[in-house]
Amino acid sequence: MFKPKNKQSHVSIEINDYVLRALVMKGSSLEQATIFEMELPKGIVDEATVKDEMELFNLLKLNLPKLGGKKQSARFFVPDPTILLKSFPHPSDVESTKLKEYVEMELGQSIHLPFQEPLIDVYDPIEGDGQAMMFAAAPEEVHKIKNLLLDIDLKPDAADIRALCNLRLLDHMQLLQSDKTYLIANWLINELSICIYSNGHVDFLRYQPIETDLSLWKATNISESEVDFSYTGENEDYRMLLADQVLELDRIMNFFKFSLHKGEKSVDEIVVMGDNPFLAQIQTVLQENLPLPIRIVNSGLIEHHFPGFRAKHASLLGLALKVV
Repeated sequence: MFKPKNKQSHVSIEINDYVLRALVMKGSSLEQATIFEMELPKGIVDEATVKDEMELFNLLKLNLPKLGGKKQSARFFVPDPTILLKSFPHPSDVESTKLKEYVEMELGQSIHLPFQEPLIDVYDPIEGDGQAMMFAAAPEEVHKIKNLLLDIDLKPDAADIRALCNLRLLDHMQLLQSDKTYLIANWLINELSICIYSNGHVDFLRYQPIETDLSLWKATNISESEVDFSYTGENEDYRMLLADQVLELDRIMNFFKFSLHKGEKSVDEIVVMGDNPFLAQIQTVLQENLPLPIRIVNSGLIEHHFPGFRAKHASLLGLALKVV
């Protein structure tokens, strides 16, 4: 007789400008999970926007067995450039559980967003203060990825924000203290996502492109299911791009401290993570230029908590840990 699929099995999928990466859960434990990675040809995805849906569909369909097969539950990231974090006032008689309904009713009236029919999630950091926060995302790219997964007979059941997945992972590894404010910097090859987090809540989000020519990045298959990237241009040129981003981090922390919190709250620690091959060098540059502790989520740390996984899998691990 055929056995039904384990209900806890699912696939977590990452699609960015240069790689398709998936973590396939075959049961309830990450010890049973497998990783699949492949280079994405240039032009299919550009600045986190799917440009060639047919070619991406063909690649997903061709590799469907490596993504867990048909009817598998699937989750994916909301593209970072489409996400907005916004605070909003609300009447004191609106309960926390009704805030999402309130936002949906007030969109275009007292609450304005730069895109139509946004996907939203709402939370209330301090109940009763008349202020709440929402994550909003432009719907086009989310629907595009969702429909591609449906077209290859997967069952998308969650789209999550990378910053929240990173926080979920860091919390799981017990690396966050409730009395500290953290800046989590997630470095991909051509983008930087910044999240400031304190007291259990996200206070700030920012997406920064890194203007590197992806044709200068060489993909090397280190196994049938894993690919690494190396830079073939002048290392000093790329390090200059990273140094520019470090200066931007300093500006963001000053803005957070002085403009948002009038000097009463500041970042205590920076966490460096992501799939960027220069992660260790980024940590060094930050340590040389910023007077803060710099923690790196490197492959050694990930391997300690999740044997068989590496630094580049951190966000996917956080997505896989999501309770749906």
